Amino acid sequence: MDGGVPARRSSARRGAMLLAAVVVAAALAAGVPRAATPEETVAGVLELAGRWGGLLRGSVAVLDRRPDPATIKAALTDARRAVAEIDRLSANAAIFQAAPQDRQKLQDVAAAAHLNLALFETHGLEFDQARQEIARAKSLSDLVQSDGFHTEWAAITAGEPGKALQTRYNLLTLPEFEAALGSIWSRARPVPFEFRGITAEDLAQVRLSPATTPPPGSLDERLLLQGTSELRAALQKARPAFTVSLPPGVYRLQGRPAGEIDRTFVVPEATEVDTVLVDRARFTLRFDTKTGPRPPRFFLNGFEVTDLTKMPYGVYRLKADPDDYPTAPQIVRFVLGEGIPDKTRTSWTIYVPAGTPATLAFDRGTAPRRRLPG
Repeated sequence: MDGGVPARRSSARRGAMLLAAVVVAAALAAGVPRAATPEETVAGVLELAGRWGGLLRGSVAVLDRRPDPATIKAALTDARRAVAEIDRLSANAAIFQAAPQDRQKLQDVAAAAHLNLALFETHGLEFDQARQEIARAKSLSDLVQSDGFHTEWAAITAGEPGKALQTRYNLLTLPEFEAALGSIWSRARPVPFEFRGITAEDLAQVRLSPATTPPPGSLDERLLLQGTSELRAALQKARPAFTVSLPPGVYRLQGRPAGEIDRTFVVPEATEVDTVLVDRARFTLRFDTKTGPRPPRFFLNGFEVTDLTKMPYGVYRLKADPDDYPTAPQIVRFVLGEGIPDKTRTSWTIYVPAGTPATLAFDRGTAPRRRLPG
């Protein structure tokens, strides 16, 4: 993690609780603080919430040991439980006749806990839930948005067996924390898929493979495994359209051996991901005027299509010289069937009935071409 981030040290005899999520789960099960009762004091409730928060912060160390998915899932379940208990104590503060300042202290503890939970949700690849936890923390307390507030980003435990463990926490301000989580969230790019004219039997045999295998245990590998699992589940249900999240890269969709389904596509790092439309149908593309020496180029899901007589249906990005074709759009979506064309300055939707060619008309530029200096 960032060495420039503020850090603090704390020593405690936590035993093996911080060594693995399995041990954390056992600690939370065996060492759970007892539930508050109406007879307890406000000070007791604050202490109980603080103990839950301490257990939650302590378990952050598990995330820096490259845990497997099952371990992360167990740690996330425990983190959700701890936050639920803190929320319960904060919500019931009125029962204990807590003063306004004590209620605010409970909300401050709850807000910090929700930020910790956002970290666990992110490692569990529950990115939308992580965003909700951050929003919840902001709504509970203004403290988390103050300049002096820092939340745990990483916890590295060191020590020898049989001796006290020393844990070093890397802390971030809320803007830093959101930016750091955002860098993880951005690795999951939503990819829309559409399958048309393909039988359920053929859909069930479609497989996705990356051009480059991510490093074992990496975030990209986990995102790839999750995305391929979601895609497989959707195809098994013969869903014609769905969206799954994948890390940036080059992928290939293939169906049964010697079949007609074989599509390579790119998931870009930052730009919008075009729909990956898979259809057996093809059409011929024509221009109604002479295109000149440098005709527009058509790219389907990141790859150039040069054979205009066998064009797959889908979303194409155009590369055309603005001097030659000043009215050419940036995107053209070719749709199988009949319909009224929809054209804006940057995007066109063209309907092409089966067995008929598609015709594009681009205005040719009349201005003299710009000459480069020298």
